[in-house]
Amino acid sequence: MKRSLILLTGGVKTKKTLHHQLVQLLGDDLSIRSYAADEGLPANLKADIILFSSEALKDELNHIKNIDAEKVIIGKRTVHHDYLDKLLSIPEGSTVLVVNDEYNVTMELIQSLYQLGISHVRFIPFKKNQTFHEKIDAAVSPGEIELVPSYIPLILDIGVRLFDMTTILKIADYCSLPENAALHISERYIRSMIELQQKLMAAQKQTKAIYQHLENVVNTVDDGILAMNEKKEITVFNEKLEALFQVKGSDIINCPIDASSLQKEVVSFIQNGAEESHLFSIHGVDVVVFRYEMALEQTTVAVFKSVNQAFEIEKAAQRKLREKGFFAKYSFDDIICENTGMKNLKQIAKKLALSEHPILIQGESGTGKELFAHAIHQHSMRKNGPFLPVNCSALSESLLESELFGYEEGTFTGAQRGGKKGLFELADNGTIFLDEIGDISLSMQSRLLRVLQEKEIRRIGGTKIIPINVRIISATNKRIEKQMKEQTFRNDLFHRLNVLNLSIPSLKERKEDIPLLIHHFITKNGKWLKVEPALMNLLASAEWDGNIRELKNTVDYMITVADGSVLTKNDLPHSFSSGIPQAASGEQSEHDAILSIVKECNLAGKAASRDLISEKTKEWIMPLTPQQVRRRLDDLEEKGWIQKRKGRGGTKITEAGMKYLESAASVN
Repeated sequence: MKRSLILLTGGVKTKKTLHHQLVQLLGDDLSIRSYAADEGLPANLKADIILFSSEALKDELNHIKNIDAEKVIIGKRTVHHDYLDKLLSIPEGSTVLVVNDEYNVTMELIQSLYQLGISHVRFIPFKKNQTFHEKIDAAVSPGEIELVPSYIPLILDIGVRLFDMTTILKIADYCSLPENAALHISERYIRSMIELQQKLMAAQKQTKAIYQHLENVVNTVDDGILAMNEKKEITVFNEKLEALFQVKGSDIINCPIDASSLQKEVVSFIQNGAEESHLFSIHGVDVVVFRYEMALEQTTVAVFKSVNQAFEIEKAAQRKLREKGFFAKYSFDDIICENTGMKNLKQIAKKLALSEHPILIQGESGTGKELFAHAIHQHSMRKNGPFLPVNCSALSESLLESELFGYEEGTFTGAQRGGKKGLFELADNGTIFLDEIGDISLSMQSRLLRVLQEKEIRRIGGTKIIPINVRIISATNKRIEKQMKEQTFRNDLFHRLNVLNLSIPSLKERKEDIPLLIHHFITKNGKWLKVEPALMNLLASAEWDGNIRELKNTVDYMITVADGSVLTKNDLPHSFSSGIPQAASGEQSEHDAILSIVKECNLAGKAASRDLISEKTKEWIMPLTPQQVRRRLDDLEEKGWIQKRKGRGGTKITEAGMKYLESAASVN
């Protein structure tokens, strides 16, 4: 008859694990029953051997009187061998918190770990009454990870501790098991050790294969790669760096970087560099070293990129930007003039182009402010960089913000996956042209002011600060000085934008240029046409409230409708004689046309909304967006010609507005 053994444990998990171990090693020779104190114990505990899982449990159950056994044994426990690989994977030098519900058991576990040779880390015992443990890198627990403080970055469950072989052999000896039984127990234990060794060897083989794969990847890239751990030891040194520094990687890997044969200034930059990149000459080769910190891994990575390769990458990036249209299309040669003032202005603009300061270009609508912005970029040191124009009045505030600053993924519904770069990022090392800057809101002015002050941006929904190297050219047809008095434009932003300035004269101030411009527009259209002298005199004496834009639109219209090889008065658009252009060109004529639309809507009993006015301007040569219509309505209201109302009432023309239209009609 088999002798009997009762195993007593504290928890259910411990019971299951230790019961499985005992059955595996002694199940052929002993009848084994197991109970956990957490589940409750039976009334009668009778067996040849009572085996307690720990001294602490025996003390806890000391009050129980129904224990009937020939022999009581307190088991000695050791680390579960299946989890040794987890312990060995903890980085060397780490401080590890050992967590158990009983302090004396915790100390026993620490002693077992050191006895097993796991001495590459420092173990600290967990104390229940201690709420915070400083500088802990990882925590291990034998099945009680719920006790581990949540702030610890790495938590390892090393499983329930098993009985050691002295306990197993003590049971076998007491039960006077035959020699072959003891031999079988030893064989089973050794088999489990062999299985563990095979597992460790397989893991080591896999790790070696992964390491070799990563080494091959690092050696394949065109850049030199160096990595340094928290001990300032070189851990990665690829073949490109071997060739650059003329040293063997095997001689330098795992060595302190200070003791290496690398150039001292390179070592100093990798260890303590405040900048992200720096230029070095190494054995006659010019390289840019980029430095990155991997905080979680406590690793510094340095990427060595040849200057020639960097130039090629820059050229490729420039080609891509040109493909997207991010380049200046006009130069100073495209600014046609004979007027002395304009010639002087071109010379001043060329000098301003060579500076890096912001430029504010002021002038009426249609005078060529954007043309000057393109030409300034083309003449500047940034001419090989991108040029990005944006019309601030054509976009709503939220859309303008996302266009300028970009956004992170998930910032709003419909946001592009992976986020999106803004125009400031895309214009890096180039120029951004902010047209109609006088129309942006005060909140947008605040964000733009920070860009000018700090030379950095933050995407919408993001936390990362992105440094930028962008020159800002801005333009407006507004009287910003008046806006500052009305507190609709920030004084500090104006002075940041107006470091350098240009004031473009209206066409009526340079009438001698009109014939030259007319011939230029005809030539650009690819036509061979003459202009009737009477027509030329008429065009040269016109007021051109819409400036060059209005003149160009008029010439384009005449070229389109002309029948012969000579342009005559008969080819003029009807708008030229009526004074209210259907294809509104100049700022004043746009305002007059909008005022007429408001009047028509009022007489028809319709609400003159921005959307309706915008829809009607689609017949114009240069239609207006609802946002642009709103700006024009603001100007008309300021003059007292309209009254804006919310809701269905829409915009109403005032008596003063009616009188203005009547006087404009009588003049024409």
